[in-house]
Amino acid sequence: MSVTSNGRESTKVSFCCQRCARPLKLDPSLQNVSLKNFAHLTDGTAATRTTPDYLANPPIDINAKDGVERKIIVENTTKDDFCVLAKPEAAKTEAFSYKLRVAMQLFDILSENSEIDHPLCEECTNALFLQLDGQLRTLKQDCSEYRKALAQLQQIDTATTSQLDADVEELRAEEAALLAELEEVSSERKRVAAELAALQIQEKEVEREEEELYQECNQYEHRLAEVRAQQSCLDNELKYAHAELEKLKKTNIFNTVFHIWHDGHFGTINNFRLGRLPTFNVEWDEVNAAWGQTALLLYSLANATDFVFQRFKIVPFGSQSYIEGETKLPLYTNGGLRLFWDAKFDQGMVSFLDCLKQFLDSIEKKGAFNFPYKIDKSKIGDQKGFYSIKLHFNSEEQWTKALKFMLINLKWALTVVAHSRSDK
Repeated sequence: MSVTSNGRESTKVSFCCQRCARPLKLDPSLQNVSLKNFAHLTDGTAATRTTPDYLANPPIDINAKDGVERKIIVENTTKDDFCVLAKPEAAKTEAFSYKLRVAMQLFDILSENSEIDHPLCEECTNALFLQLDGQLRTLKQDCSEYRKALAQLQQIDTATTSQLDADVEELRAEEAALLAELEEVSSERKRVAAELAALQIQEKEVEREEEELYQECNQYEHRLAEVRAQQSCLDNELKYAHAELEKLKKTNIFNTVFHIWHDGHFGTINNFRLGRLPTFNVEWDEVNAAWGQTALLLYSLANATDFVFQRFKIVPFGSQSYIEGETKLPLYTNGGLRLFWDAKFDQGMVSFLDCLKQFLDSIEKKGAFNFPYKIDKSKIGDQKGFYSIKLHFNSEEQWTKALKFMLINLKWALTVVAHSRSDK
């Protein structure tokens, strides 16, 4: 407490409650503690503690009312021959610091020796007393209950004790049996664990073999898929080949190679006109080419049916084809005056017509077909009339019509041969 210049008293606050944090005013008895009282308050713990310097050498209270006037002499740090006396206010300050440190030391010791932090205000202290009092009553009640239980246990008679001992012995025997059973179970567990380890190793081996089998199976399946794909391709190729074969069987190769048709009054073979008319002057080169195609057709039909001509042999040689007999009989001519003086061209056409008659007769003998136009030596025709195939002493119209009838018979022969080959 201090007095201000206006005469009012003020209180210096140095501590606060550790629970409610309100400022505390310390009791005056805590501010004047000697070294002896400090050791007594600490309950002998000061003997094990190092005595602080501020307690071993407490400051002198210059305001003490003991009849002694005290002054503080400050150490002279200069070389002057006089001393300076300190003001009394400095001593007061030093004494207050001493009291504060003593209080702090006491509160620290209290806090260390209990579970409660100090200092506490009066209200918190009362609340703490009430709490501790309640704990004390609870402990006393527990002690009373424990004493009652102890008395009851001490009153148990000897028979009950003997029964308990027997029960204990029985339990011990049961424990021994259970321990033996546990030992047996442990041994069985170890054996099962060993069997399990062996089975796990065997399982891993089986899994490895299974993986290998799966890989081999996958390889075989992959190969089987490839083989099936190849087989499918081959089947498709075979089907296509069969389809092409059937198409080829149904195809008349002779019709494809030797296209016989007509162009007005002319019979044509591969678009070559065979014959001449006064109103249509067909070049002899075209006529010779048509005779070459005709000779090649009859020659091919005879080879296809293994037919051999009597007395003659057809030699297809393009536009200069001929018939071999006793002499070489041409199936071509250059026209001009030589045509009227040389009869070999007529003989060649008559020989060719003879060969055609031999071939057609062979087909009719087999009962396969009856041709629309009959051949009589050098003439060909039907019931309406026969026309000579010779060019001498004959008109171009009749010669052209005879050649047209000859091509029609050849077309029918071509069809019959192609049909008989497809049936085979």
